Amino acid sequence: MTKTHLDPYILVGVDGSAAANKAVRWAAAEADRRSKTLLIANITDVVGFGHVPEATLPGTSFFERVDSAGRDALSAAEQRVAKHFPSVRTTTIQTSGAPVAELIRLSGDAYLTVVGASGSGGVSSLLLGSVAMALVTDGHSPVAVIRGSENDGIVPTSGPVLLGVDAGRTSESAIAWAFDEASHRNTDLVALHAWTAYLDVYAHVYGLTAGVDLDAEAEGEKAAVAERLAGWQEKYPDVAVTNILRTGKPGPTLLADSANAQLVVVGSRGHGDATGVLFGSVSRALIHHAPCPVLVARNRDH
Repeated sequence: MTKTHLDPYILVGVDGSAAANKAVRWAAAEADRRSKTLLIANITDVVGFGHVPEATLPGTSFFERVDSAGRDALSAAEQRVAKHFPSVRTTTIQTSGAPVAELIRLSGDAYLTVVGASGSGGVSSLLLGSVAMALVTDGHSPVAVIRGSENDGIVPTSGPVLLGVDAGRTSESAIAWAFDEASHRNTDLVALHAWTAYLDVYAHVYGLTAGVDLDAEAEGEKAAVAERLAGWQEKYPDVAVTNILRTGKPGPTLLADSANAQLVVVGSRGHGDATGVLFGSVSRALIHHAPCPVLVARNRDH
């Protein structure tokens, strides 16, 4: 069923894969917390399969089989939501085209877009590298990539929300999402600021140790982060916040701390314009390797 005038919905892409099933359940829980409609989408990849020889597929045509598999995936997803989250209103859409382009289009009216960390590659091609990064870069809503532990694949539901925060440039959207998620989940927020002491680097490389006050530099970073979060702490008094300041690269530092988190939130404006933690390296590292879901927040286009 296609609906074009829904209130802002939570969009989730499905392709029948285990990763997509996890994404549906996570998205349904989010829709339940926020009283949002859940739009479940399946896209037949007619671009990727544009040259399949019909003669090699007796009986039902290849694309009819793909369409049938897509309908089955949508039906299974709806049933899964109805079983675990009966109060969530769901609607579905099945269309054909390039999965990336179609999901970007559907994200135009989405409150949040959710995808699994990998896909079947055969039905909807919800591939981590191509789709998730394309949505983060060119989509019109924040994007949640649902990852689980590398050991058992289980998506964590306990632990704090981890926010990657920059002293000067992190988008307000990322901070807002992190506080709001922590509040809705009744959990704590850990605001982590990882920074590189450039003066320290140059001091060691060039021997310029005189006049370098690393303690003052660290205090300046700490004060800047505290200032950015102060107003949000007043808005969400129910959220306990722990501020952590560490020297080092943001990507590896956030990955290490994400081991104990149920969600990581980082910021990006999309379209290659990095804000806060660096879009290219940090977002990519997290959605490929984090042991928990990753939400990449961005400022909406409308």
